[in-house]
Amino acid sequence: MADAKFTELEYDKETGAAIYSDVDLSFKVHPTTGDILKTKNATVIKQSMRSVLQTREFERIGHPEIGSNLQTLLFDPMSAITEMRLKQSIEVTMQNLEPRAIIRDILITGEEDLNRYRVKIIFTMMGQQSSEEFEQFLYR
Repeated sequence: MADAKFTELEYDKETGAAIYSDVDLSFKVHPTTGDILKTKNATVIKQSMRSVLQTREFERIGHPEIGSNLQTLLFDPMSAITEMRLKQSIEVTMQNLEPRAIIRDILITGEEDLNRYRVKIIFTMMGQQSSEEFEQFLYR
């Protein structure tokens, strides 16, 4: 598990649903308390997904298990085969490193004129019914 084990976990008193909270990676400060703001639920998972997708394998010292091999695939020729390999890699990475998200679909679209891939991950938070979307561009 990547960032999931560092996330605070609380439970809603009325519904009993899990509430994930973590530091907002923009590091914005609360205007009155001066504390760093926190994000909750789907935003926490989206931050974690972005972090995992942008981290190369073995890049984090002390945590070589965190990361993906997407950077190596980005320099393959842009084709349907590369898109399929990217999708498989993202799916395996998210299953291993983001257990709080149940992946419903991963859409990969190559944008050859901009040398990038558009990645859209549709997921459901564990214990929730509604779907969320996460979108990220992968550049060469």
